[in-house]
Amino acid sequence: MRSCLFLLAAALHGAAAGQAQAQATSTYHNPLPVKLASGELAQNCADPAVLRDPRAARPTWYMYCTTDPVSRSEREGDGYRFRFLPVYRSTDLVHWDWVNDSFADRPPPAASKSWLWAPEPQYHAGRYWLYYTITDTDDAHSPEPGCGNDSSIGVASSVSPTGPWQASGKPVVPPRRAGPGCDFQWTFDPDVVVDDTGARWLYYGSYGGGVFVQRLSADGLAVEGEPRKVGASGQYEGAEVVRHDGWYYLFASATDCCAGPLTGYALHVGRATTPLGPFLDRQGNDMAAARAGGTPVLAQNGNRWVGAGHNSVLQDAAGQWWTIYHAVDLNDPVFAPGLTRRPALLDRVDWIGGWPVVAQGEGPSDRELPAPAVTANGSRPPPQFAGTGADVRLLWREDFGKPPAAPWRWTRQPGTWRPSPEGLQGATQPGDLYIDRNGAPVLARPLPAGDLRIETRVRLDAPDPCCTPQAQAGIVAMRDEDNYVKLAVRAADGLHQVEFGKEQKPVPAHHPRYGNTVAGTPAAGGQWTWLRLDVRRDANGERWTAWSSQDGRDWVGGGTWTHRLGPAVRIGLVAMGEGARAVTFGPLSVSTLRVSNAAVQGKAVRTAPAQP
Repeated sequence: MRSCLFLLAAALHGAAAGQAQAQATSTYHNPLPVKLASGELAQNCADPAVLRDPRAARPTWYMYCTTDPVSRSEREGDGYRFRFLPVYRSTDLVHWDWVNDSFADRPPPAASKSWLWAPEPQYHAGRYWLYYTITDTDDAHSPEPGCGNDSSIGVASSVSPTGPWQASGKPVVPPRRAGPGCDFQWTFDPDVVVDDTGARWLYYGSYGGGVFVQRLSADGLAVEGEPRKVGASGQYEGAEVVRHDGWYYLFASATDCCAGPLTGYALHVGRATTPLGPFLDRQGNDMAAARAGGTPVLAQNGNRWVGAGHNSVLQDAAGQWWTIYHAVDLNDPVFAPGLTRRPALLDRVDWIGGWPVVAQGEGPSDRELPAPAVTANGSRPPPQFAGTGADVRLLWREDFGKPPAAPWRWTRQPGTWRPSPEGLQGATQPGDLYIDRNGAPVLARPLPAGDLRIETRVRLDAPDPCCTPQAQAGIVAMRDEDNYVKLAVRAADGLHQVEFGKEQKPVPAHHPRYGNTVAGTPAAGGQWTWLRLDVRRDANGERWTAWSSQDGRDWVGGGTWTHRLGPAVRIGLVAMGEGARAVTFGPLSVSTLRVSNAAVQGKAVRTAPAQP
């Protein structure tokens, strides 16, 4: 009876709140107003997961956030109070009100100092289910007691979407060994999808080992069969799988979630015909391969938002698709030393040509936009996609048919490089460009003023699997070794990716100096990978946007870093890492760039601006 009364009260409260929200909301502007009981806005809602309540009388959604401090006024001991998986309710997908925290303390089988991360709510068989990451599993359920890093997936159930939650007491996915002793794979970030037969599949995993899928048992308390890898180790985490028009779409996030203002976390997507994968991107690259595929769908664009990822995909009351995700605000990136601040954001998803397009293909939004529909017959205007055109005019081109001469200059002794009909040939050199581990030679020359496009192609001899230590080759726009952006083909620990990094110095205390994001998939071993940097300048500095291509025609966008490299910036070639891996740089060109945008109703955005 108490449970029934609780559900009735919750439904009445949600209906009243929904009337007020429906009357007030026609537009929204990121970040979402996620309110605590005091009316204060929550400072964090990382890894947001959203469930529409099937029992509610009117459209009502619940959002579950990872364990984090949510208010600078909430203290506990010598630090901040961490709330265990806080829950918020909304009837318009914009305004969210705190209901409760999922747990007052760590439920079994979580150890006494474990964190609970990345909640995944589900409704099944008349009950609500909450899956979550346990970062430290108690000794009774671990193959190696006392480690502290033996993560697992836990689950609890309830008659209400807000609890109270009854934990099962044992892992759904137990800790998984990566090696002897305390060497464990990262069993993080659960996600559940239901197939056509009603079978449920659980996705889990992260950078330490990769992302996997297994079938859930009928009672939802364990997994069955052998795991199938669907996301590459070192590349992806935060799986979110949705079904649309006969396809399964895997959204997954890449790179560091939590590097303050240098967070380059970003969403990528692939699709498959079954929940077991393989999930392939637009170019046909497998997201689980060593040369990891994944089409970027929410790359940072140079506005205030960086590090957009770990999302939930959902529909509003009228059936329009949306995604809620966390991101980092450059105006307030750090909650406290060592804690990146990650509020929740909302953007529309449209399906164009069998692929999701988020925020009209423009990256995380920072402007007033039409809000989700709150009724089944609600309507919103069609999307206005940006039709992008580029006026590109060549300034100069270096073919490297003869040894580089002034204004080219090496920053350090380069080793042996020689011109050839294909370009400049040499090998990776010991050293790096990373915080205080500098020493890599760079062949550089000054860049002219204005908005520019820089293009080259590179071939790095790094077979699968490769390489330990890492090897990389690409282009760098630099003021000095501590202030640059770098776009490079990189091979490290069996993973190949096109990395787009940024370093800066000085930075405020406790802030990182380096951050990176992913800008595509390198071509197969022995083949060319094309690299492109666009720079647009204004009074506030520069916006550097990265692209890559496996054929020089079909370009994949990889996000934008802002920087203040200034008029002394140089463009350079760099090949670094141990092993003397063979490298060839093809022609490098610099062109003036003028980009124009025109609104195109209901049509897909171009993959990249037109080639010169």
